[in-house]
Amino acid sequence: MNYSTLCLLIKRQCKEHYKTYVIGLLVLLIFLVFMFLVVHQWKDSFSGAVQNGVFVIGLFIAGGVFSNAMFSEFSTPQSGMWLLGIPAKASEKVVSSIVISTVFFLTAYVIIFYIADFFYLLFAGTLTFKAMLNPFKNDFYQFFFIYLTFNALMLLGSVIFNKNSFIKMLLTIAVLFFLLNYLNGWLLSFLIPEATIVSTIAFDSFLFSHHGENVKVFLPDNINLYSALFVHAFLPIALWILVWLKLKEKEI
Repeated sequence: MNYSTLCLLIKRQCKEHYKTYVIGLLVLLIFLVFMFLVVHQWKDSFSGAVQNGVFVIGLFIAGGVFSNAMFSEFSTPQSGMWLLGIPAKASEKVVSSIVISTVFFLTAYVIIFYIADFFYLLFAGTLTFKAMLNPFKNDFYQFFFIYLTFNALMLLGSVIFNKNSFIKMLLTIAVLFFLLNYLNGWLLSFLIPEATIVSTIAFDSFLFSHHGENVKVFLPDNINLYSALFVHAFLPIALWILVWLKLKEKEI
């Protein structure tokens, strides 16, 4: 893998699509401000952590669209052949797309979000430093790691599906999420037949009912560490490798 080639691929992507990116950032800012205004208008219907909710909704909507667009050339045979014909290795194309859709996107998203948050707090008359969203409070930063897995899935969808890859991949993720939670709940019911499983979060915790009282059980600390490493590191890396393998397959 050549560092100079990576830089050239990133520059090419930014130069060819900078107008789209600028417009996209403006649309994102308007969208986030609109979300904040909706929350403010019906603030009695929301109970706390509204900034967190707006942040997560914007992150995954904007991030999904942006990540899926990294290999949008495959939507037509002509542009797909052009992308495959670029004199660079498949690994270099994938890594450049990952850098743009994670490092560059997350940096831009955080900046745009805090601009929108600033205007919202100014409008609401509650503008203070403490009122701004703190991503390190209550482990909220973990959503950045979840985004990495989501990014890998959207990139994978963009090289697997040629047409309507965004919608198809979202449906695929929804089905996988449902199956994972269903199988997780079934397995827990099988292992603990005397307990009534209320809800589960794969690789994290589950909630069961005991004499009419809900009890939440978390993974032990040592197992939780390995679980976090699997979900936050191994899983996205494995999916990015699948993106690379699929792109190499297209080049053959």
